[in-house]
Amino acid sequence: MMIFLTTNWLSLGLLFLHFVVITFLIQKIILQRRESGASLAWILVIIFLPFFGMLAFWLLGTTRIRILRRKRHRAEQHLVPSLARFRSQQKLSDTDELVASSLYSLAAKLDECGPQPGCEVEMYRDGSKAFDALEQAIDAAQEHIHLIYYIWEPDATGRRFCQALTRAACRGVEVRLLLDDVGSYSTKTSFFAPLISAGGEVARFLPLNLFSRQVSVNNRNHRKIVVVDGKTGFTGSMNVGDIYLGSDGRWNDLHLCVLGRVVYELQGVFCQDWFHATGHDLAKTKYFPSMDFHGDVCAHFLASGPSDERWRTIHTLLFVAINTAMERVWIETPYFVPDPPIAMALQTAALRGVDVRLLLPNCSDHFLVDYAGRSFFDELLTSGVRIFKMDNIVPHAKTAIVDQVFSTAGSANMDQRSFRLNFEGNLFFFGKKIVSQLEKDFLHMSQFSHEVTLEKRSKLSHPQRLKEGFARILAPLL
Repeated sequence: MMIFLTTNWLSLGLLFLHFVVITFLIQKIILQRRESGASLAWILVIIFLPFFGMLAFWLLGTTRIRILRRKRHRAEQHLVPSLARFRSQQKLSDTDELVASSLYSLAAKLDECGPQPGCEVEMYRDGSKAFDALEQAIDAAQEHIHLIYYIWEPDATGRRFCQALTRAACRGVEVRLLLDDVGSYSTKTSFFAPLISAGGEVARFLPLNLFSRQVSVNNRNHRKIVVVDGKTGFTGSMNVGDIYLGSDGRWNDLHLCVLGRVVYELQGVFCQDWFHATGHDLAKTKYFPSMDFHGDVCAHFLASGPSDERWRTIHTLLFVAINTAMERVWIETPYFVPDPPIAMALQTAALRGVDVRLLLPNCSDHFLVDYAGRSFFDELLTSGVRIFKMDNIVPHAKTAIVDQVFSTAGSANMDQRSFRLNFEGNLFFFGKKIVSQLEKDFLHMSQFSHEVTLEKRSKLSHPQRLKEGFARILAPLL
């Protein structure tokens, strides 16, 4: 009898605790004012899996990021007293489409720098050539090298670049490397001991610490940025590791080297992230040297993240670009899980007669993301969107082409994680030169793909559709 009463009290206690957890967390979710899909998904997880859901929400569902910020206006005045002169007032040529002018105006209002004319851009689709160019830039550095990477593998390629940075540090170059603590978790700080001994600095972005108030598995620094002497910049989709060489023929990335005043923007993002991670303020003129025009490309580097106070800049610019497209929207991305606004924008563009194409992997390295993405295929295909999937290649580039005068490449995938949860960085280009290069690249890659059709989709088995439907429910959390 005593055991029975004890069991009853224990059950009532757990039930009461269950109710308290659900009540508290649901209120917290509602007050976060997420989009309805994400809020509903978290509420369902917490109701049906209260204790596991509480742990998952603590690690993955909260955004406690409070980025340490310098006073940006004061910092910019200190860094580059004449920065206002660099803000481009350039008008697009009369031959360019009106859509680019409207996007140009929007981009100029999304951050404090705006698009920069007079830039030079070189694209690398071959991983070995990209790494060679990066190593040459490191070996030629004279003053400083600043790097941000999501993934740095402790393999032959990781050692190669650790050695290159060590050589630079040994000859007196300032080296600062910022790694995401989740993406580079397998690469311990001891791996960089030679670099640190030579005077280089290695820091971790949002280190994993279960006892920290800012512990966050969810909000990661997905940027790939390298700045050499404040004048040469690298960014794109490529991390550091053997797989990114693409020597096995399966993995295919796209990286960019940029010269010109847009490098100020890459440097500014690095300085902000470094300040948050270390508390060290790099607001010094020597990191922002005077720079002349280098080429004929108008470029803009936009960074976004969960700490953005005003705009989700990358998402906003892409959303408007798709909605204002008049001829085409071509998108290449390894992970495709659109939020409702982007999905609707793609559908309505296709219904308006715009040539909308998606180039995706048949199977990426995240199967749940693959199934969630496929759950959007039927509605997209019905509206006229064309979907191409690559069988034996994972296209890891993240690019978009709108009409003939607007394009982007960078770290942001076409998914909700990149738009809302991760810290990302993309280069945006205004003008036909980069569009033509990306167009040729898109068509070349499309040769290795097959087109998805409604007829093929109609033959999917019931279990396959169930998997897609389940993944679709989790889409706001992926």
